Amino acid sequence: MALTEKTSMAPDERHDHAVRTGSPIIDARNVAVTFKVEGGTVDAVKDVSFQLYRGETIAVVGESGSGKSVTARTVMGLLTKRATVAVHSRIEYDGKNVLKFSDRQRRALRGDRISMIFQEPMSSLNPVYTVGAQIIEAIRVHQKTSRRQAAERMLELLRQ
Repeated sequence: MALTEKTSMAPDERHDHAVRTGSPIIDARNVAVTFKVEGGTVDAVKDVSFQLYRGETIAVVGESGSGKSVTARTVMGLLTKRATVAVHSRIEYDGKNVLKFSDRQRRALRGDRISMIFQEPMSSLNPVYTVGAQIIEAIRVHQKTSRRQAAERMLELLRQ
């Protein structure tokens, strides 16, 4: 079968041997991202597809500059204004297309349901504040909770 631009090499679903029930929590299909640069555009991600099921960990592996971080930022809705996600791309979280979410809906999803640990620690944590204080702040931003409840949750998370 000859591949066309609209045909993906990604299967409709994963065929590895793990036992799963239900639908994937994240189902990303044909994700493609370009960036506007001086003199044109750059293809940063081309035709990336993956599925993540509850309780599962996956790894996105590739060379430096291959689009791993751009793919993760696309899922999180953290791309710059110079980025364009292809219209044929689809990223569903719990069956809902996050690419169609408003900024408010994406903020509610980030940190509460989906989070990302960036590779560069200096961009993730502020050395002026304790790790605990930063976790408490993140909990309180995304959940209606008291400072005390957030502190208890922070300790629980650190124990895990």
